[in-house]
Amino acid sequence: MQELYLEKPGELTLRVSSPLPAPQSNEVKIKILYAGLCGSDLRVYKGSIAYAKYPSRPGHEALGVVVAAGSASSLKAGDKVVIFPNTFCGQCKLCRQGQTNICREKKSFGINAPGVFGSEVIADAKFVVKIPQYLPDEKAVLVEPFAVTVHALKKAAITPETTVAVVGCGTEGLLAIALANYLGGKITAVDINPAKLQMARSFGDIRTLLPQDVEGEAFDVVIEAAGVKLSIEQAMRLVRPGGRLIVIGITGEQVDFPVIHVVRNEITIFGTIIYTIEDFKDAITYLSDPAFPADGVLSKIVPYTEFSQAYADALSGNYAKIVLDFRGA
Repeated sequence: MQELYLEKPGELTLRVSSPLPAPQSNEVKIKILYAGLCGSDLRVYKGSIAYAKYPSRPGHEALGVVVAAGSASSLKAGDKVVIFPNTFCGQCKLCRQGQTNICREKKSFGINAPGVFGSEVIADAKFVVKIPQYLPDEKAVLVEPFAVTVHALKKAAITPETTVAVVGCGTEGLLAIALANYLGGKITAVDINPAKLQMARSFGDIRTLLPQDVEGEAFDVVIEAAGVKLSIEQAMRLVRPGGRLIVIGITGEQVDFPVIHVVRNEITIFGTIIYTIEDFKDAITYLSDPAFPADGVLSKIVPYTEFSQAYADALSGNYAKIVLDFRGA
């Protein structure tokens, strides 16, 4: 089989590896069709995730089709599936409370467990989710990143009267704009890149502003999706008294926290990380609605053999979702 191989940060190659064995009783073997590049893939490539393991096969966003299934799996050959790439133990207190996304035993595909950037993978069937055959592949490959947004926006309680600012218009920011707009919110998108603001406008009646032009305004809900010190600090200033800040973006930088502003204005701050299986299922439901706009999120699909250019384009910051096409692998 063919796979991308990250020997160490910055050294990514395409190699031929040994064929995978037959799946065990609880496993399925999956032929990868499409696999999306994510910001965390770029951080693994650059070596900026401390717990990443090398060498490794990167990648965690994948759409595929089951080619073989173990005897204990309810899945069968021919099923179209997406991979749930963050495992959990199912036994700890957090898992029993339904917070599987923050299980302390979590392993993440493409970071500290083998990833999906290859022609085939084997996965435990409980971390594989069947999708409807009628869901277009170009939408189905977005299930994993969109589940992040679905999980986050459940904390936002958006209604048609809710004013929402989305700070940062990368893939997660664009997906947040798409969902918040779909739910009826009044959306303002904020980004330093005019090209990203143009992408945001593709979702409908979206107001777009550069960061310096939104100062002094206040919103019911602010969604921070850039993961940059200055954007997080600005996001806190944009929340109205009694409002909610939802932080999707991740940064290792120290952020100034305005305690007096937060306390005196009763601002609620939510951290949010990845998703649960239910969020995956909800993401599939949204994406299955022909009225749900997703076209503006997918910048381009390229053959997996063009991985070097795909990584370079993703690192440029000028694209939203870039997808590797493994159908011919």
